[in-house]
Amino acid sequence: MKKIIILSLLLILGASSDMLAQQTAEQDSVIFSRTCSFESSIDVLGFEKRLKDKNELYIVRNNLLQTITLIKLRVYYKTTEGDMLDYRDVTLEGELLPATTKHFEVPSFDQGKRYYYHQSTGDNPKLEGYPFKITYDLLRYDIAVTK
Repeated sequence: MKKIIILSLLLILGASSDMLAQQTAEQDSVIFSRTCSFESSIDVLGFEKRLKDKNELYIVRNNLLQTITLIKLRVYYKTTEGDMLDYRDVTLEGELLPATTKHFEVPSFDQGKRYYYHQSTGDNPKLEGYPFKITYDLLRYDIAVTK
């Protein structure tokens, strides 16, 4: 509807529809351009949750040319054999500049401190907890649109 009104106004003012199409294409390509697919727009490069930790640490990379302000992941917590323990949606908020990496810390799914990320054990064979691993699906990310 907005484009039709603008087109009508431009035609009244003597502008061509070619000019409008060019301006619309330039605007859309700036706002919606991606350098990669949705799924590969962000990478979780690292994760940590030790047995006594109340929080989980995510190390995330922005593979886009735009600043990301929010990331929503569905995180699946699994045993080291692959059996599901739990899942939840995790929201990572804060500016993540283009082509950079940032740490995000969120409260852990394991508030009872019974689980530890299988790669966070160090060399302590006396841990009295349960190891787990994660997988995730990218559900959403928000891009900052600035002038």
